[in-house]
Amino acid sequence: MKYSHAKVKTLDTCNYPGRPVRVEIDGKGMDIESVVDHWHEAYNDPSFYPQEYFKVITSDKKIYILRYCTLFESWWGSELGDIA
Repeated sequence: MKYSHAKVKTLDTCNYPGRPVRVEIDGKGMDIESVVDHWHEAYNDPSFYPQEYFKVITSDKKIYILRYCTLFESWWGSELGDIA
C-alpha cells in the first residue's frame, strides 16, 4: 500500500492526535463523513513509536486509510477505493 503525505484537520479531543474531520491528499481536499475503524500498532518494545490508523469514508464516497506517525507527528493517506 502506497501512502502519500496528507494534511489532516482533527477535532480537539483528549485523545491525541484527535478524530480526523477533513483530509487533503495530493492537493484534493475532502470532508470525512465517518470513521469506520481506528487502531494502533502494538509492540512490546516501549522505545518504538507506534503508528495510529483511521479507516475513513470521505465526502467523495471513497475509503481511505489515514496513518498518523507519532515519531514525526505527520499524517499519511492511501486510497482503498470507492464504497461498494
